[in-house]
Amino acid sequence: MSTTTGKTRDGREPSLGELVALATRDVSLLVRQEIDLAKAELARQAVSAALGVGCLAVAAGLGLCALIAVTIFLGELFTWAGMERFWSYLLTAAIYLVVAGGLALVAITRFRRLSPPERTIQTVRDDIAWLRSPTARPNGSSSPAAASRAGAVPGAPTAAGGGLG
Repeated sequence: MSTTTGKTRDGREPSLGELVALATRDVSLLVRQEIDLAKAELARQAVSAALGVGCLAVAAGLGLCALIAVTIFLGELFTWAGMERFWSYLLTAAIYLVVAGGLALVAITRFRRLSPPERTIQTVRDDIAWLRSPTARPNGSSSPAAASRAGAVPGAPTAAGGGLG
């Protein structure tokens, strides 16, 4: 529709309707690219969250499946070793609490590694800044951040050597 000089193919200036259609198309493309970037970043975070949830599930499963048998075994073992039955079962419960606390710490550590999608947040900020002042050139580019990403595949390395990894 338009060339680099801002004129249409037939040499006339674009109409207001054409400019609105062009702006709408560009904003739509920008929003789609931002959503694709957010999906790519959040997919990476989902793996870490899944591992944390998996640790919690394993901790709960182990606690429920083996609790009765191991409790009886340890309680009787400590009783056989000379402790009163009451103290032997109390010691067994304390051991369980220590193990459960260790597994909970592993899960908490995994959850703390989660972070917001920083690249998406930054590119949205850049795009908002560009929309407020379209003649300004953020980071030396001639268009919004999305235009510099045009055709880029989420997760693929960029010209700056970046990528999702």
